[in-house]
Amino acid sequence: MNYYFLLEDEKSFIKVLPKWLEYMGFYNKRVADISEITEDCYVMQSGQGVTQLITRALFQTIDTIFQNAGKVDQLIVILDSEQYNVEYRKNEVKKKIEDYVENQCIKLDFTYKIFVCNHCFETWLLGNSSLFPSDNVGKNKSFWIYYNHYNVKENDPENMLPPIDVHETIASYHFHYLHELCRYNRIKYTKKKPEIMSQKSYFDEIVKRINSTPHLKSFCEFYNYFTSLETV
Repeated sequence: MNYYFLLEDEKSFIKVLPKWLEYMGFYNKRVADISEITEDCYVMQSGQGVTQLITRALFQTIDTIFQNAGKVDQLIVILDSEQYNVEYRKNEVKKKIEDYVENQCIKLDFTYKIFVCNHCFETWLLGNSSLFPSDNVGKNKSFWIYYNHYNVKENDPENMLPPIDVHETIASYHFHYLHELCRYNRIKYTKKKPEIMSQKSYFDEIVKRINSTPHLKSFCEFYNYFTSLETV
């Protein structure tokens, strides 16, 4: 089986995902371009953000796979729900694909699967319970306002909304929450340098979370799918 991954993310998740795939037993070989695909390979490309992904990048990807018939068995699209719910975002992408195929009068010779991070990649990263302080955080700490607002260890990170007086999107608030939580733990996390999140120890903590709680359903769907694949 050969796969084509199209990710909304262009900075953090696209750097982390190849390692996460290995931890889930997905050992296909990554190649830079569809022309290099032989057997049991995958290509991974960024859609340069959700707006581009669900229009130009998605359509160009379908064209590329269609023009290289027989190279790709499955297209995997991964994007954020942001302020929408997961099913809305899935259906949005599905409808875009269906309409494009109909308008172009083509028949797909590959399957596709859509995964949605609810609400963003950082939401999944907040599933690492070991990061959350075991002791009380002082008001003089920059993480205190986040610590005081929502406990991501006891409560599902996917259910966290920004405080009423904070004018941020959910995805943006989750990023800032994670950034300050990491800084409190003397860990540097930026979208350009997310390497620590690609470590197996970090990934295992998120897996531990979904195995012990009903939290992070969108990550659980993603994890269950890839761990059930029969790959090389």
